[in-house]
Amino acid sequence: MKRMLTSISVIVAALAMPLLPAAAAGSYDGTWYVDAPPAAGWQPAEQGGGGCEAVRIPFKVTDNKISGSLKRAVYGTGRIESSESGTPFSGTVAADGSISAKWESYTATGKLTGDKAEIRWKGQCGERVATGGRSK
Repeated sequence: MKRMLTSISVIVAALAMPLLPAAAAGSYDGTWYVDAPPAAGWQPAEQGGGGCEAVRIPFKVTDNKISGSLKRAVYGTGRIESSESGTPFSGTVAADGSISAKWESYTATGKLTGDKAEIRWKGQCGERVATGGRSK
């Protein structure tokens, strides 16, 4: 009797497995962007500026992994732009939405909260703060 109950339990569990929900995508999965305004003291490149222009950083989150690709604009303006042929922008998103990412020698930290994003990094233009959200 005990053996038969064990067998029935195994069969019921095996039949129920397809009915269980599949592993859900991470709550941060999707396409995101952040925008940073020009850094203090910024001047256009044609006026001898240092290239600390406003920048938009688009990125994707899949299974709590950040991916994207950025490159420096041509002609030495110092501007950064999204490009499939650029250098990878990658990182991770923790369960609480904290971000840790890297592009070239820059390290960025930040937070995803609901549909809002904030990323901070420090570079040749000083500390930059970019805000944005989930693309719709």
